[in-house]
Amino acid sequence: MSVRRAMSALVVAALFAMAASPAMACKGAESLLRDDFTEADPAWSVWWPDNSSFDIADGKVTATNNPGYWGVMSYDGAFFPAADACVDITMPAVRDPAGVWAGIVFTSGDATYAAYVTPDGKSGVTRANAQGWLDPVKPKVYPAIKTGDGATNTLRVVWSGPPAEGSNQPADPTIQVFVNDQALFKFKVKPNTNRQLGLGISAEGATFVFSNLSVTQ
Repeated sequence: MSVRRAMSALVVAALFAMAASPAMACKGAESLLRDDFTEADPAWSVWWPDNSSFDIADGKVTATNNPGYWGVMSYDGAFFPAADACVDITMPAVRDPAGVWAGIVFTSGDATYAAYVTPDGKSGVTRANAQGWLDPVKPKVYPAIKTGDGATNTLRVVWSGPPAEGSNQPADPTIQVFVNDQALFKFKVKPNTNRQLGLGISAEGATFVFSNLSVTQ
């Protein structure tokens, strides 16, 4: 085989691999957390184990919960005041996608936020605390999101931390959401130093699969 033909074959193979796999997402220079889910890290905590399950094994998290509930698995090993977080989410087969989603969750004050994707190609943000539920970003269809049973999307959520103590710089409350390296939307949440991060689902009995979690800054 000539050098030219060999190089062409390598380029085609590389392009095929890029098309067949989820996009590389996290852009931060410093790695804060990486989990390939080959074994269970004891720092992970399931909030409502009676109504949901997050099974870690074989390079993935298999997650489901009972209809009418939602589930969260939080990482209790560190706080993430600033983060560039991404995870691959594989969609389940569902007859009715209403209320079905999976995403990255984080905490601010007494509220938990979830930036999510849905099996029918939508993304949005939901917020919950003791007072109830809100939707800071209503779900909307985005062409960048792959749909259907077995489709895998790379969700990326980015935020900045509070200003350093004594700084005169204003806090940046912007949260950015990307899917498959495409910017979808921004929303605002007050930064906090004790921000926790996790994975969240509203599966309505279906099963989502998470893989390749990375948190950088």
